Amino acid sequence: MGLFQTGNIPVIFADNPPVLKLNVTARCLFAGVVATAENQKNLPNPYREEINYAFVMNDDCSGVNQGAESVLSGAADIGTLYRPLTHGEKAAGLVETKLDNLAYAVTVHRKNPVNDLTTRQVAEIFAGQIQNWKAVGGEDKDILIYRQKCGANYDYLIDQTIAAAGIEKNHARLKKAVMDVEITDNQFEKIAALDMAITMAPRFFFDVNCKPLRINGLLPTRNSEKNGEYPFLARISLVSRRDASRAVQTYLSFMSGPRGRKLIENGLNMDWLRHGF
Repeated sequence: MGLFQTGNIPVIFADNPPVLKLNVTARCLFAGVVATAENQKNLPNPYREEINYAFVMNDDCSGVNQGAESVLSGAADIGTLYRPLTHGEKAAGLVETKLDNLAYAVTVHRKNPVNDLTTRQVAEIFAGQIQNWKAVGGEDKDILIYRQKCGANYDYLIDQTIAAAGIEKNHARLKKAVMDVEITDNQFEKIAALDMAITMAPRFFFDVNCKPLRINGLLPTRNSEKNGEYPFLARISLVSRRDASRAVQTYLSFMSGPRGRKLIENGLNMDWLRHGF
């Protein structure tokens, strides 16, 4: 069991690949996971010949904590995680394998005259304190906020930013301003239809009706993601148990090693919408 070489391509588990239960929502897949998803139809998978694990994957909208919870319960061997483990999760035997950062873009309609915001302005908008685009140099229109119904990774980023800035949430305003959608595509549909809307999404999800805003003068690019300068960065990790099986350990070693990191780099530079994701 382990890594071996076929020509110039490393492969894990040549014969009888183990089935690993991986808990990840299909809309939150990153390159290293997509590369292993033999059973996922219509998803970009340019690395299929390199990794021959058989995966059982969850494709439901299950919330940002589901990866850790599924590993804790024994329902999954590996889970995706876009935040640090809590002290309680570590005490319960979970460990994380840090892989990369992912920038979450603050996205508006392409005709919105606002192009730049500060981190604090973003926090005040999502806290319901800034309620009208006019307050940040835009038109005199109420701000509508679109978020995923089941919770998304940017909820954690925004909540951390709001708390760090000492901003109080205006719950009465948020009750009126926040609109729930099912998936990222629905967010973009609303942005396309409503020029006063705002949302957050992984930086590689864009369409012609949307544009990312500069935050503190920075656009969400692979560069500002890698160097850690962009303010809204999710930490991409895989979570497993401290006493994980040899198969799990081998896969995690592969993904955190040079070849696995190259796969992730390729995927994070991919045009996901063009590939039909």
